[in-house]
Amino acid sequence: MNAVLGVSVGTSTARATALDVADDSVTSASVARSFEPADYVSAALDLLDSMALSQRVDGEDVVLAVPDDPASRMRTSAYSMHRSERCMVVSELGAQLRFLRGTGELDGLRTVAICDIGASGTTVSVVDPSSGQVFGSARTSLFSGAVCDDAVRDYLLETYGADELVSTAALDALTTAVRYAREQLSSLRVAEVSGPFVGGPVRLWRNSFDDIIDRSIRSIEDWTASIIVDAPRAVGALALVGGCAHIPSLRRVLRRDLKLPVLAPSLPESLTAHGAALLAADAVRRRPPRPFAAVTTISPPRFDPMARDRSA
Repeated sequence: MNAVLGVSVGTSTARATALDVADDSVTSASVARSFEPADYVSAALDLLDSMALSQRVDGEDVVLAVPDDPASRMRTSAYSMHRSERCMVVSELGAQLRFLRGTGELDGLRTVAICDIGASGTTVSVVDPSSGQVFGSARTSLFSGAVCDDAVRDYLLETYGADELVSTAALDALTTAVRYAREQLSSLRVAEVSGPFVGGPVRLWRNSFDDIIDRSIRSIEDWTASIIVDAPRAVGALALVGGCAHIPSLRRVLRRDLKLPVLAPSLPESLTAHGAALLAADAVRRRPPRPFAAVTTISPPRFDPMARDRSA
């Protein structure tokens, strides 16, 4: 099996996906979580090294998708890659586009807006999916996983909190529990949250969660609409990527108010790593085959019994 590896990194999570070049099937995936934002580069490289070793992938067959400055994206194609000491490096936007193109959902679209909603903020880029040319890109902290989690945590503490149970450790544990509940509410109607509450764990219903983050959703919808309206080319669709793209109420509001097709692929939190792996597979297939080494056959010495007789 000829394997390739794609790795993505955010402020709190790094992901890796290994593919078989023969058919682009996923052979392995791994996640590293809960590291400090300042350590995201080392966390990604540690994950890259461990996965490359376990999957027996050479550095030239690894693509690392990294966050970049939105203002710099218009200077080059989103698909541009450069070589680093350990791997190839690409913008996370290029990896996201490659994954989405592979699904066929971008077929026929000249311009698409990619809305990347991560743990620390939201980035919207207007781009030509074929060439990777970026027409505009901007980032905001109006909406993110942290914004949602902080709003829910504050609501739960105000409604159910017991002052005598609140401590730094308890608040840190509550933040983690709220993040897990947010992820659960993407597919469930209710999630249980443990914390410093009167009476123990509480239930958080999806409709309550939607009410808590409603103002933030409307803010990000207005901001996203302004980016799309100001773009120099008409946008044919909006694609949602990143962990918060799972939130049903966010998808619903964007579909209702933007009057655009909203593409919401499954597993939006891991598609950047998957797209990076697809770029690695593309590079392998474009690479000319390595020539076979020349082999010289050396015949064994022949034994001539007559020569021995003559010497006698």
